Amino acid sequence: MKELNKPIRSSTLIDFAHGRLSPDESLELLSRMEHDPRASERLDLIVDLMNEASDPASPLFEMRVPERDSIFRRIGRSVVDTLRTHPILAPSAGLGALAAAVGIVVLVNVFTVNKLEELAGIDRTAFVWNSRGSDNSDLAGAYFFFTNGEYERSLGLLDRYLREYPGGELTPYVHYTSGAVALLSSRRSLLTIIHIRNSARVKEGLDQLSRALSQTSNQRLKEEARFLRAKGFLMLGDARGAIAELDSLRALDGPREEEAMQMIERIHALTP
Repeated sequence: MKELNKPIRSSTLIDFAHGRLSPDESLELLSRMEHDPRASERLDLIVDLMNEASDPASPLFEMRVPERDSIFRRIGRSVVDTLRTHPILAPSAGLGALAAAVGIVVLVNVFTVNKLEELAGIDRTAFVWNSRGSDNSDLAGAYFFFTNGEYERSLGLLDRYLREYPGGELTPYVHYTSGAVALLSSRRSLLTIIHIRNSARVKEGLDQLSRALSQTSNQRLKEEARFLRAKGFLMLGDARGAIAELDSLRALDGPREEEAMQMIERIHALTP
């Protein structure tokens, strides 16, 4: 326990960001970071600085290409333009737009609410592949795209690696990483206030984590895979599936045993 509470050195976080730690060392670091929230913030800062320093297309040096407007922004702009050309419509149109927006939010929340969502969060440091002894460009690219929030491109490169090296030494860790990225990318936001889950993407993540479990004998990797599978079931609103994974995690007698117990108690509290 003293080791878990010991402050994490910046040099260790930098080694992790560069992929210099072994898979076991990476998993141990993630476990320690659960007890040191500020370390996660420092790691994000380190990764951001690395990206800015190494990316020739960094937005620091050139203008960012505007993102394509969503349908909601285009509709909003159309309403504004209409009000500018027909100001007499402003009061009624404004009230109508507000009522419609509120109605959409209420309906979506009513039909998509998941009481277990508060327990389903995943730290972005779940990406834990290691490049020691390997110069594989797919893994390096997958990590780069992940740190930039480009989850689809990251998953594409991880999938290509797994198809090329189905029995490689790092394959179980890459399956775990692919599962983590899939779960992270399953959350979508609408109008910045409505959050929904892509259930197909969640199930894809669960499958990748299951493959990691079946292909490794490493207890720490098994523990982390079980932990993320529990998170995946929570995303689907499946309390029973989540508890089953957490019970299996507790049986491993690892560092997450106490956290698993606390999550089970919280699940029972949320699903009487």
